[in-house]
Amino acid sequence: MRICVLAYGLSTNMGTGRHVTTLRDGLVQAGHVVITVPYQGSFFGYCLRAIRMAKGCDVVHAIDMNPLGFAAYIATLFSNAKLVITAQGTYAVAPLHNRKTAWLSRMVYRRAALIVAISAYTADLIRAEVPEVRIEIISPGIDLSKFKLNEPSEKKRAIDYVLSVGAVKPRKGYDVSLRAFALAQRELPNLRYIIVGSYAETSGYFEKLRVVVRGLGLEKSVEFKKGVSDSELNQLYDNAALFILTSVNQGFHFEGFGMVFIEAAAHGVPGVGTKGNGIENAIKDGVTGILVPQKDPEATASAIKRLLHDRVLYERMSEAARDFACEHDQRDFAKQYERVYQTL
Repeated sequence: MRICVLAYGLSTNMGTGRHVTTLRDGLVQAGHVVITVPYQGSFFGYCLRAIRMAKGCDVVHAIDMNPLGFAAYIATLFSNAKLVITAQGTYAVAPLHNRKTAWLSRMVYRRAALIVAISAYTADLIRAEVPEVRIEIISPGIDLSKFKLNEPSEKKRAIDYVLSVGAVKPRKGYDVSLRAFALAQRELPNLRYIIVGSYAETSGYFEKLRVVVRGLGLEKSVEFKKGVSDSELNQLYDNAALFILTSVNQGFHFEGFGMVFIEAAAHGVPGVGTKGNGIENAIKDGVTGILVPQKDPEATASAIKRLLHDRVLYERMSEAARDFACEHDQRDFAKQYERVYQTL
């Protein structure tokens, strides 16, 4: 099968890039031809590229609606390829609620042979606006060969730090997780918090977080890291006591899944995440981690303390997390897409 994938970017420093490259590599390993077309230049110029690259392809696959779904639809008008759209989150749903793009988004979704949502939450938001479309749910996979899966018998190191991974922006809810960490630290005074993600020193949100850190007296306990290599990130996952990400919904901007929870799970690290978004598919609540309400530092702190105080619970969730990560292996992920492609 020949598949043309339209993606916003291929950088593995971003969740979208990791998703696309994992899908591409898995399909190539399965014997398919995959042409990736990263978004560059003007929209008109990109559409011309997409039309050219889609010739002779069986499937044109767009990662999210805005702007790639529109370009993919145009490309299929000039070929016999089927249109598939992966709905990751914000940029699959927000265009349905923008007066400039709502009508066009609905039309493109209806013309698609298949929509693949990465979480039930994303799927439900699309069905609410375009109920007649065909949607399958395929959660993102990871290349397990790049992550060390600790053996069940291997004990985690002494409690040292909790870890978050994700761009430093309001939707990630770091102001909530910092306050939760401060509450948890009262009972775990040696606990540290490491936040890994891109940010600008001059951004308003980063400055807000620095004010929060100073106000809570956490200057010696909280560390922000950016520009982290995959090998360094792997080590940070491996030594973390716990993974937390308290994402918050901002209108139709929300966490579509949370692949970082699966990456942490591959190291046997349980997660604490929020309800009411795609994280509900990235954590098995009470099994691989704990889900808490959004914008609730007290509930988040309670989850952190519960996991780090109860060693039996922690070890059980650690082992379940490893098993859960194995269910999201790149090969199985690619097979799921291969199956739905073939139904077209």
